[in-house]
Amino acid sequence: MMKQILTFLSIAFFSATVHSQSYWQQEVNYKINVSLDDKNHILRANEEFEYINNSPNSLDKIYVHLWPNAYRSGKSALGKQLYKNGELELQFAKDEDKGYIDSLDFTSNGSKLKWEYDPTNMDIAVIYFPSPLASGQRITIKTPFKVKLPSGEISRLGHIDQSYQITQWYPKPAVYDRKGWHAIPYLNQGEFYSEYGSFDVTITLPKNYVVGATGDLQTASEMEFLDQLAKKTDKNLTDLMTKKQGRGAKTEFPASDSELKTIRYTQNKVHDFAWFADKRYAVLKGEVELPHSKRKVTSWAMFVPHNTVYWQHAIEYINDGTYYYSLWNGDYPYNQVTAVDGTISAGGGMEYPNVTVIGNSSSKEELEVVIVHEVGHNWFYGILGSNERQHGWMDEGMNTLNEMRYMQTKYPNNTRFSDMVLQGKFHFDGLSHHDMGDISYRALAGFGMDQPIETHSADFTPANYGAIMYQKTGLVFFYLMDYLGEEKFNQACRDYFETWKFKHPYPEDMQRSYETSTGKKLDWLFNDLIQTTNHVDYKIAKVKRDKGANKTFVTVKNVGQVNGPIGINALKDNKLITSAWAEPGKKSTIELQGTDFTQISIDVNKNIPEINRTNNSWKSKGLFKKMEPIKFEFLIGDNESSKTNVFWTPVLAGNAYDKLMIGATFHNMGIPFKPFQYVVTPLFSFGRKNVSGMAELSYTFLPTKVFERSRFGVSIKSFGQKENSNSYLAAVAPYWNAELGNRRSGSPTSHNILVQAIVRRDVFRYTPGEDPIYPEENTQGGIFARYRYAVSLPDHNFSWNVRGDYFTGRQKFDQLGRISTQVTYRYRYMKQKMKRSIEVTAFAAANLRYETQGNLGNRNFLLSMSGARGYQDLFLEEYDFARNATSGFWSQQRSDAMGTFHSTSAFGTTSHWMTTASVYAQLPIKPGFLGYFTDFGAFYDGNSVQSAVNGGLGIRLGNILGVYFPLFRSANMGSLYNNYGKEIRFTLKYNFINKPLNLSNILN
Repeated sequence: MMKQILTFLSIAFFSATVHSQSYWQQEVNYKINVSLDDKNHILRANEEFEYINNSPNSLDKIYVHLWPNAYRSGKSALGKQLYKNGELELQFAKDEDKGYIDSLDFTSNGSKLKWEYDPTNMDIAVIYFPSPLASGQRITIKTPFKVKLPSGEISRLGHIDQSYQITQWYPKPAVYDRKGWHAIPYLNQGEFYSEYGSFDVTITLPKNYVVGATGDLQTASEMEFLDQLAKKTDKNLTDLMTKKQGRGAKTEFPASDSELKTIRYTQNKVHDFAWFADKRYAVLKGEVELPHSKRKVTSWAMFVPHNTVYWQHAIEYINDGTYYYSLWNGDYPYNQVTAVDGTISAGGGMEYPNVTVIGNSSSKEELEVVIVHEVGHNWFYGILGSNERQHGWMDEGMNTLNEMRYMQTKYPNNTRFSDMVLQGKFHFDGLSHHDMGDISYRALAGFGMDQPIETHSADFTPANYGAIMYQKTGLVFFYLMDYLGEEKFNQACRDYFETWKFKHPYPEDMQRSYETSTGKKLDWLFNDLIQTTNHVDYKIAKVKRDKGANKTFVTVKNVGQVNGPIGINALKDNKLITSAWAEPGKKSTIELQGTDFTQISIDVNKNIPEINRTNNSWKSKGLFKKMEPIKFEFLIGDNESSKTNVFWTPVLAGNAYDKLMIGATFHNMGIPFKPFQYVVTPLFSFGRKNVSGMAELSYTFLPTKVFERSRFGVSIKSFGQKENSNSYLAAVAPYWNAELGNRRSGSPTSHNILVQAIVRRDVFRYTPGEDPIYPEENTQGGIFARYRYAVSLPDHNFSWNVRGDYFTGRQKFDQLGRISTQVTYRYRYMKQKMKRSIEVTAFAAANLRYETQGNLGNRNFLLSMSGARGYQDLFLEEYDFARNATSGFWSQQRSDAMGTFHSTSAFGTTSHWMTTASVYAQLPIKPGFLGYFTDFGAFYDGNSVQSAVNGGLGIRLGNILGVYFPLFRSANMGSLYNNYGKEIRFTLKYNFINKPLNLSNILN
């Protein structure tokens, strides 16, 4: 074993040495003079940058970012991304709220350089060198430029009145590294990649502005100005606390001083420069001693007075964050660290070297987390300059890990997540900051909606951007820390930091560094957990106690998709006695000293991001030793790993046959969802004086190929059948539902397969003299398969369903074979304040097999242009108030599962084929639930093809309730106004049972 370890370390050392000898990176050194025109919100500047070619290649051109042009129009990459995510500020911005950079004139040695805009992205330019820049050579390029500052409501650069956030504001060469050029457009979701160098920046602006910026302030008069402000703020802190507080408060802007000042900042070994200016700022100043070098760093907090209640302790947050990040990773290398209070559209805060801007916070606790997180980016982004656009987890995720550590170290018993979720109500209590990441990741993963950590930032869905890139990365490295132990893990973090500070590490560089430091192969983390959506899931397979040897043998089995290490904990009376780790393997047996343990658990502290924790425990007593004790809780809560949670809530329901029903729902659908889910709702029917109700049981599989998720389940229902206490139906409907595709891409398209069978028992009891229309007792059933393709874009939604049904009916020879298809296209024709859509739906169906006796089958198996009545809902897919009604108010309920006519007319029923098309347009008026519809249809009645048209007004309340009032229709559909009340159709979609339980059902 020792020989293998030495061999591994030798190879790793050789690899690292060869790599360090071949590594190179470019260098860019800037001098910028800029002045702020705060009346017109314009920057006027001159820039020169020295570009040093350290690559082994000659370069004939250089790509330059002109990121203010991202704000020029909604057609930029930024505008398109914002619009895709439902943010309309840039797409519909007024000209005065847009931004751009112009007045560019690139020269070198007094000669103009040829340059042009990138044909795809208006915020990228290419500059051609007059002659190739050989390896080792350098060139100095100069240009004037002007920036029209956009509204700060759009993204990171801009202003709110005379509060300025000046970020990504100057012409900036793109990174050229061993993988080529990285000329990237500015995006909101997806950050940056820049070359290291030095900055020498002078800023001219009215004298009474307070500025926080990258770098060391070189202007003595400005340093004195800030020191005096800090003394004044500290002295008047109590008075500031009495001012109006909160989001709605506002500190007025004073008039700008007529006298200007010019201040200068310099900084080496950074890859960006940002500055923030506001005339209202109060200032706090502090100092933090670094843990390793004992060097002193100055800390600054700048904030508007009405936020004093939150910012009064900001220096503490800045200092503590700087200290702990230095302790765990390596000392902060700069002289100052600043946090400023600002309005920022792109998230709660945004980081830049030495300085961070913090958006509005709702509490001091939230402010502390955001300040610590953003200050932490000085390490992960600032000092370790990874490519955030492609490998965002190396920045955001590693920073989130340290944020988790900070909260757990400073506040070991914190309940920060509970405080955020309903203030801990409904059993969301005792949840820590770490639990926030754990639950958010496992909730998405449980739905099969997670993407790999190693996903391009722009390809993440918004939910995954936060839950996966930030939170899951933090969790998996917390897992690594738990496995290695803090001492070894901290050393690995510091080794990585020392090797790669002020450089551009890639994921393979990070893995190599961690493996070299720890002496362990970490493919299970860097390949499985980061590169894929594979899930961790171990279970306790066997526990054997050998009292003679005083040993306990615990066998754990890997039932997940990640072959990682697993931690075993032995407890006695809920107190941790001993722990051990099983190295990566499919099945392992761990030996523990002792036998008097009352509980054996996998990862009792929940430091491993397991997808399923219901199989993690064994108890020495009880009939079911691997089952946690049952805990009943009202309504909903989090699924606790140490309990078998059963949630319950009272239920009132009703229909025309059961009348009022009262009962309760019992379920295990806590957060995050478990693979096995159940919902059981027993109801007492006052109409039938009997039991009704429904239930669903299902199990979700999360395969790694072909399917995003695959769910097998069964639905059970029993309700009244007619106004007779002894008439009822009971049905069992097993199903398989699967989402096809690749979660990695974040594609707007989806593919779904649903296969469902049903066996239903219909019982009818007739009173004397009543004409029986059904056999008193009959069993019927069938199966259908449906494929659904959908595309969801900001203004366009398209879906296509194709379905095949087979059903055997109430009588011996009743058989139905049917094929149908439906296409729906929705276009949002009003996109700004009043969002209004127009929807076009086409439906076609044909009965391929139609065998019936009498008119019984004709009624249930017929196609209907006006949608399916309750008795045509053969698979009990909808909630019908009077399933067998043919007259009266409840008979006007229809489902959209058949024809698309918004009508109750019996015209258009056929046993052959039918096709319909409908247009429904939301009216461009308030309220938004009003719409207009027009329907067209044709059908074959066995003798000829007939057609019809129908139109009127509709009311739609979301996707649940629709009420439709026909105003005109074809004469062959019958008179409309003879008895108008019965012509009004309504649709109710309120049936989660008998549909696979997933996030799309809940959201839609």
